[in-house]
Amino acid sequence: MAKIKDLWVKVTYEVRLGDLEVPKEVKKELKEAYRKSSEIEGVEDRYPEASDWLVQNIKEKDCYDWKVEIEDLT
Repeated sequence: MAKIKDLWVKVTYEVRLGDLEVPKEVKKELKEAYRKSSEIEGVEDRYPEASDWLVQNIKEKDCYDWKVEIEDLT
């Protein structure tokens, strides 16, 4: 075995969802983010309803085109 003091990775994947029912505010925020090519970034985001809905409904097990980049290793 080998020890790693700190490992920082960036995980990127895509998920496609379909036939969804979402609250009106979520749809509004998703459409605005799409129109403005904005990222939905999480807790401090300008799209809080969309962010919360995405966190609750996207699961890593649903992903495809998965990749990991090593950002730092010590």
